Amino acid sequence: MPRVAHTQPDLFAPPPEPPSAEPPPVDPIAGLQAMLDHLRSQSVAPWPTITVAMEEELRVLRFREEAGPAAEALAVAVHGEFERLLLRTD
Repeated sequence: MPRVAHTQPDLFAPPPEPPSAEPPPVDPIAGLQAMLDHLRSQSVAPWPTITVAMEEELRVLRFREEAGPAAEALAVAVHGEFERLLLRTD
């Protein structure tokens, strides 16, 4: 008679790898371009709260930092769209 039920996990086996919570890395310039295209297509702010908007703004800054000078113009354009959309919500 076995001492372990067939559904009982092996206590001495290595733990399974946890699923990755982070999305795969995105090319910063492609990420900025996608954000710019999305924001230009919006007529009102797509963020439910100002906190979410600020998280997106921090994402833009991170993309700009990763891409360097090549992304400067795109980052400025994205920030302009942020301003346009946020001014419409006030």
